[in-house]
Amino acid sequence: MKKTTLTFTILLASFAVSQASITISGTSLFNTEIFNNSEGIYISSNTGSFDESLFTTLDFGTSFATGTVIGDYTVLGSAAVNNATATQAALNAGVTFNLGGNGNVSTGNEIGLLVFSTSTGSATSSDTYTIWTNNWLVAADGSNLSLTGGGPYTGASFGAGSVTAVAVPEPSTFAALAGLCALGAV
Repeated sequence: MKKTTLTFTILLASFAVSQASITISGTSLFNTEIFNNSEGIYISSNTGSFDESLFTTLDFGTSFATGTVIGDYTVLGSAAVNNATATQAALNAGVTFNLGGNGNVSTGNEIGLLVFSTSTGSATSSDTYTIWTNNWLVAADGSNLSLTGGGPYTGASFGAGSVTAVAVPEPSTFAALAGLCALGAV
């Protein structure tokens, strides 16, 4: 009897703390602005509303992996941009994420998209991107969410940004520093 009660209690507790995932599906963007671009990342504000002005620059090497925290935002997932016609491209979702996570993704937080010209997997140096948002909100746990409503968003982007490069010293700088260290050791 005790073993059955203990097993039931453990199962009940696991259901109480488990979370279902949220899936974003459908075509999120269909636009000429993203034609020949490479990848889009879905990001959620961790504080409520999405502020496009915070994304005018992004650091080189920033990961697009689900759960990556970028300031007060969390990456929900990424998807490839597909050229759909001779001049228009589509960003098709298929992103699944959990509430909470590394950031603080909560129901009602606003979602934005960053669509990159050439970066895939992480931000590459000197890349550019467009910023999209349309009052898209994180849905309740266990939901299937579409950012499109009646169809994919076809309006203009809300801003643009660029990836900042990390300064790498010239090889001669390393030789000069090694020489200074050698002099200091004498």
